[in-house]
Amino acid sequence: MDIRTTRHARSQYDLIQLLNWELAAYEKCEGTRFTSISSMAQPDPSGCNWRDARVQSDHALDLTERGIVHRVIEQTRREFNLS
Repeated sequence: MDIRTTRHARSQYDLIQLLNWELAAYEKCEGTRFTSISSMAQPDPSGCNWRDARVQSDHALDLTERGIVHRVIEQTRREFNLS
């Protein structure tokens, strides 16, 4: 089943800025930021052409923070592609 949706295309720089803006909404993740995007040669079945984003933090992420990071990535993958 093909569940592709229309996604807005963004440059890697703009996508990282967007991810960091979304992450900034969570006070618990202060000091944590996205630094790069892992692209894919071919889009996945949903139509997304990137799989993950690298994260750096000035502290060890606990389970809650890792969940927030994962949620921000998954939400953004549903809406945006790399240009």
